[in-house]
Amino acid sequence: MVKPFTRRDFVKGDTDILRKGRWANSDLYRYQHGPGVWVVKDFLPCHPLVRKTWGRFFAKREHRAFTKLEGISGMPEAPFLMDDYAVCYKFIFGKTLKEMPPELISDDYFFQLEKLVGLMHARNIVHLDIRNRENILVTDDGKPALLDFQSSLNLEHIPKFFHKLLIEIDFSGVYKNWHKVKPQLLDDKRKAFLDRLNKKRSLWLFKGYPKLIRKERRK
Repeated sequence: MVKPFTRRDFVKGDTDILRKGRWANSDLYRYQHGPGVWVVKDFLPCHPLVRKTWGRFFAKREHRAFTKLEGISGMPEAPFLMDDYAVCYKFIFGKTLKEMPPELISDDYFFQLEKLVGLMHARNIVHLDIRNRENILVTDDGKPALLDFQSSLNLEHIPKFFHKLLIEIDFSGVYKNWHKVKPQLLDDKRKAFLDRLNKKRSLWLFKGYPKLIRKERRK
């Protein structure tokens, strides 16, 4: 496979920083290459110890997830590894759910997001960070899209005993944001599902970015 661009192209090209990572996270760039606009998720700026272990592992894992999900509208398209430390995909135009005013989100948006998550599960991928509204996009045409698959898992590599819980965690993320953004449209059945999963989640010890490694983003 011929890659659309190389590290050398990227370094010399037209880039905008979307987000600086913390010490163990990638930097996120928007990169214009010819007529195309790309996202570059790059671990190269990390400390070498992080870059060559954590960074290399997560870049490859996210690329594998994107590859399994190709062809599903609302998932990153044309993914490739620029090198061992950077995963790239076509830029999706829109705003994150966190940025989008609720009144501008259509009434069927969360039904579409729920369906999108189901299509993802049918490819044996769980996202596991859908509760974060920055990982959900409202595209320019009002459709849902999912971003940031760094926490994702391939269910084919997970004991079946855990599949139901992991799938439910994803749907609880959909319903949590549904309840926050369009509460009047969340029916009792989905609300009860969310309440049940929240009770399970209260027993989970590891929430968010661990305090011992929480540091400011790179300059």
